[in-house]
Amino acid sequence: MTFLEKQTNPLDPVHYRGNLQVDNLYTSGAAGDRFFKHLMENDTFLASECKECGTVFFPPRLYCEDCFVEIPEENWFEVPAAGTVRLFTRAKLNTYGEKLEEPKIIALIDIEDTDGAHLGVIKSDEPDKDFMGKKVEAVLRPKKDREGTIKDILYFQVL
Repeated sequence: MTFLEKQTNPLDPVHYRGNLQVDNLYTSGAAGDRFFKHLMENDTFLASECKECGTVFFPPRLYCEDCFVEIPEENWFEVPAAGTVRLFTRAKLNTYGEKLEEPKIIALIDIEDTDGAHLGVIKSDEPDKDFMGKKVEAVLRPKKDREGTIKDILYFQVL
């Protein structure tokens, strides 16, 4: 099968070797825009709360995904840029399958005072340590260097 042929049998997988250029543009939307603008100027995160069901969203939402009600601006508030490690893994290979010099610790972090979580990197002098249940806080770029993106969160450090 050549690249331009139509695949008609879904049980006959097609494999391509090489690199495919994929262009996309992700927009963070109104809630994300507000979150990142806040992060540019502050060392805290934003969350939003649905007064109908009590869910505290991180990242913040404009609408409750359970109740389908709008979350007004007065229900947005600051929360610490910190949390607790729910689970983690050690990545020893990069995206190309090459061995990393040091393992990268990737963790799902329950953000304080919210029902939400963030997937982040933990930097530690003890990479073989057990991080389950550990309290961590975000290390952010210096304010003058922040761009209003997720990359403003450099990593999390164990408290």
